[in-house]
Amino acid sequence: KIFNSILHSPWWAKLIALVLILGIAWWIKTHYFTAPPMPPYRIAKVEKGDIADLVEASGPINPVNTTQVGALVSGEILKIYVDYNSEVKKGDLMAVIDQTQILASLEEARASLSSAKESLASSKKAYELAKRNYDRYKVLFDKNYVSKVDLESYELSYVNAKSSLNAAQASVVRAQANVDTAEKNLSNTKIVSPIDGVVLTRKVSEGQTITAGFSTPELFVVAQDLTKMQIEAKVSEADIVKIKPGQRATFTLDGYMGEKFEGTVRQVRTNYVDNSSSSGTSSTSYTVIVDVDNKDLRLKPGMTATMTIYTQDKHGVLMVPNEALRFTPSTNKKTYDNTGVWKVEKGQDPKRVDVTIGIIATKNTEITGGDLQEGDLIIIGENNLKSSGNMTTMAPPRGGMGGGGMRRR
Repeated sequence: KIFNSILHSPWWAKLIALVLILGIAWWIKTHYFTAPPMPPYRIAKVEKGDIADLVEASGPINPVNTTQVGALVSGEILKIYVDYNSEVKKGDLMAVIDQTQILASLEEARASLSSAKESLASSKKAYELAKRNYDRYKVLFDKNYVSKVDLESYELSYVNAKSSLNAAQASVVRAQANVDTAEKNLSNTKIVSPIDGVVLTRKVSEGQTITAGFSTPELFVVAQDLTKMQIEAKVSEADIVKIKPGQRATFTLDGYMGEKFEGTVRQVRTNYVDNSSSSGTSSTSYTVIVDVDNKDLRLKPGMTATMTIYTQDKHGVLMVPNEALRFTPSTNKKTYDNTGVWKVEKGQDPKRVDVTIGIIATKNTEITGGDLQEGDLIIIGENNLKSSGNMTTMAPPRGGMGGGGMRRR
């Protein structure tokens, strides 16, 4: 009825009705469909939480104690009794080297020893006879019963016999040493484990000939205890001063995606590695040893660990987003010597507050001093008034400003 009455009304009534309709539409649009004006700043809250100073590093996982098992004699490997992952006890037979040549050498040495002992027995008898004659002629010479020429003749025989005896004794010692060496070599043809452990590496095969020269050929590597492992991480010279024994470490492995493992720094080694490149750049790194528990034997030697060392780790401290410490209003032309943040209070202009800082983490920084309390609002940036964008932290248009800060794990 209203619509029909408008249609049959005079032109001026229609005009008035149109103006009223447009006015009502404008009022509805401005009150219900227009976004509130964007605040000029992005805001965050001062929060309490956990924060840590971290050093990133990586390195291989290896057993804490490994022993290289080598060969002290040359020859062909006749038999191998262990393989990769074999568990061994101290004294267990691991391999045997051909004994043919060593047995021949031993027999020859024993024959030489027997001959030397016979020569020694003859030399000893000759010495004893020469000594008795010399002693007897000394007594006779003192009584003027024999001439000096006779005495000197027996003295010379005595001296020669003594020299022969000494030479024969030395020959026996050398021959005995040769026998001992040959027997030791025979014993060394049996390769035994020096410790209880697990065979990590087998570097020889049956039928292979090894040569023991100036260096000992390495046949096996035995790990003493795979339940205790260590990470040998390389840390840059910029970060090494932060690391101390006893610090907590976490690490991940490509083979166990999504899992995090724990460790403890045991040693910071002072020897350095010069990492020079072909481009002429040079850097220095140091080795940090991190102990890792491996009771379930999931960690394998040679795995690469991507590690985080917690050089400082604090809980329940006051902290602010790092952006807040870098922010200065675009309208402010002053420069400041001290570190500070811009604090927002309801009904007041932002004001700068000097602060002292502690740990600087990836997202947040610890506040150790200054006029800041948990829950205070601080500015972390300015909004782009031309484009709203995706603001994670914004002040509400009415009733004050708010927004959550960022919490570090």
